[in-house]
Amino acid sequence: MPPLIYTERTASRLNWGYVLHPHGIEVIGLLAYDRGPVVEWDTDPRSRIVADPGAWNPDSPAPVVPPRTAPRLSTTAPASAPTPRKAARR
Repeated sequence: MPPLIYTERTASRLNWGYVLHPHGIEVIGLLAYDRGPVVEWDTDPRSRIVADPGAWNPDSPAPVVPPRTAPRLSTTAPASAPTPRKAARR
């Protein structure tokens, strides 16, 4: 498949622009702003990204919602748990 090439004439069909910076990627909602907030490179890839171009206000943090993390389950029994009894041998 040939690469997509956008020109000034065809760029009006784009909804988003991206500018790579050393500290992250600037995301620009082209229908709303001329610049956008930066999403840092170390952002968790499981994060939820808001898809509304109007939410990408350049004067606000990037609308990225970190994933919920489940609480870690302990591998040891709590001190109050009863000690299991060994089965009696016959």
